[in-house]
Amino acid sequence: MTVRVVPLLQAVLLFGLALATAWGVTGWLVAIAAAVVLDGFAMVWMRRYQAHTLAPADMVTIGRATLTCAVAALVVESLTLGELLETSPWTASITVLAGVSLSLDLVDGWVARGTGRVTPFGARFDGEADAALMLVLSVWVAPVLGWWVLAIGLARYAFASAGWVLPWMRAQLPPRYWRKVVTAVTSTILVVATAGVVPSLAMVIALLMGLALIAESFGRDIWWLWRHRDDTEDVLQEARRGAYGLGEFVDQQGFMRASEILELAAAADIGTGTRVLDLCCGRGGPGRLVAQESGCELLGVDADAAAVAVARDDASAPQCSYEIGHIPPVPPGTFDVVLLLETMLAFRNKDALLREVHAALAPGGRFAFTVEEGQPLDEHERAAMPAADTVWPIPLNQLHELLERTGFGVTWQRDRTEAHLEVVDSLLTEFRTLESTIAAQLGREELEALVTSHRLWRAWLRTGRVRKFAVVAVAQPVRRGSGVEALTPQDTRQRSDNA
Repeated sequence: MTVRVVPLLQAVLLFGLALATAWGVTGWLVAIAAAVVLDGFAMVWMRRYQAHTLAPADMVTIGRATLTCAVAALVVESLTLGELLETSPWTASITVLAGVSLSLDLVDGWVARGTGRVTPFGARFDGEADAALMLVLSVWVAPVLGWWVLAIGLARYAFASAGWVLPWMRAQLPPRYWRKVVTAVTSTILVVATAGVVPSLAMVIALLMGLALIAESFGRDIWWLWRHRDDTEDVLQEARRGAYGLGEFVDQQGFMRASEILELAAAADIGTGTRVLDLCCGRGGPGRLVAQESGCELLGVDADAAAVAVARDDASAPQCSYEIGHIPPVPPGTFDVVLLLETMLAFRNKDALLREVHAALAPGGRFAFTVEEGQPLDEHERAAMPAADTVWPIPLNQLHELLERTGFGVTWQRDRTEAHLEVVDSLLTEFRTLESTIAAQLGREELEALVTSHRLWRAWLRTGRVRKFAVVAVAQPVRRGSGVEALTPQDTRQRSDNA
């Protein structure tokens, strides 16, 4: 089934539930907002897992997740009116809807196995639907039985949030049936608690048991991830090191060899005392190489706190410092050179980015970057490419026009397509060689996404669909009437798609 019919089906279901339970304006606002968030995340996950249609089991999951949206509407409606579990006229409705939603958790698994459509997207969607129901029910129960109950509903989201800071927490966990058991038992306890018919003391004891199960389950997962925290990094580093060749790997994430990085730095006239801003620096390897070879003073900026932490831990280039930050905006200051290696592709609004870079450079400052040249991806290419929302190539003539309009003049340019095609071919060879190790440590789905994206890059570079260029552009002084527009506050606040 296509995604387009989902909002209509949800609207019909929510309208019927609204008539049956008579929730008010607040309930409607919450139900609609929750459904929009649900559909938004579902689309993101479909793209990530390359699911182009919804399986029958997915429709069951959407149905029970929509029931959770209705439960959220009734919970918020009650709380805003000052009605708690023991006094709300919607207590019975909340319990029934939550019970049906929980029961459908058994149905979607049965349908998935019966239709032979057990998919990574379905498994992820099912787990997030479970977590959403537990969060809503814990919010409903907490004011009566204790605010500590919120820990049950927030556990899943605390675990996910930790992955934003600690990359080892984002690794693929091995399948474990006990997780489903813990979720089912704890959700059942929460549903029973919503009815308000079990004595408070007994219910508190049951919820404490549920919290203990949640803590044990997540604790075991965290312990597994901690023990294997170096595995994923090691195997991918090994693959990249083998693909780039002797002396060419400096902890870079793109396709640019160390010799190319140094050539670009030389073309940008980076030397002793040069003030360099390394945007989207990642773990700092390329910028650190430039600093070590040239003696420049470098500030690296990246949105990934874990990558910045790794960069800071390396003391081999003491003249390098690092900050956590989204780009744009570009950190304030006047720099001689701005570096942007293998990341311009992720910025959809390149005009805003170039304006920010120009403002950060002294007159005569240099912008040294790599760029993926080509027409924007079409619908089919976006569907095929994992994380396509970070893939925005640009035609070369359009890039030159943007540079000129922003106040840059191109002084050096090299076509790196063939060199980067060699790296992609080598990376795919290494991925095949280490396939079983990567799959065991990173997960089969992540390995498939990695291989798929690299195969697409190989095809695009080989056919000329996309070409790779290294470029140096010099910032010209901004003069009124020169056609170069000044940055506005709105431009400064605008953030790119990779921020």
